[in-house]
Amino acid sequence: MMKIEQIGELIKTQDNRITDQPIFIVQQKHREWGYDSAYCDDYKWLETESGDYCEADEEIIEDLEIKEDELFESTKPYEKHYYKDHWKFVTACFTEQGCKDYIESNGHNLREPRIYAEGSYRNEEFRAVRNMLIEQAACKAA
Repeated sequence: MMKIEQIGELIKTQDNRITDQPIFIVQQKHREWGYDSAYCDDYKWLETESGDYCEADEEIIEDLEIKEDELFESTKPYEKHYYKDHWKFVTACFTEQGCKDYIESNGHNLREPRIYAEGSYRNEEFRAVRNMLIEQAACKAA
């Protein structure tokens, strides 16, 4: 478990990613299906007849693309399904190291996690606690 002074020291010495007093966020990728092809990020070929919606293998995908685009043949039992990926909030930390520690201990429950630095502009509560942690580290060092 990290001590308050350690957190303060990390805040003082970490790379803030060109953000004034950042809040470090762990996010995970969330995929939403059912988009129209004009509004999607990408698509996957899914086998739909069994109800399992398994993704097609690479070699099958090539055949499906040819059937659809060049030969205008049926691609059954596969269908194209369009999606968008979004980043969803998981947790917030005062330090990037805190996010790394969280991912190390809980990453097995996350889908493609990443660390993102959010700003704390006009968030006086967060800034006060963050500055107090830096002061605690300075007092301990003195």
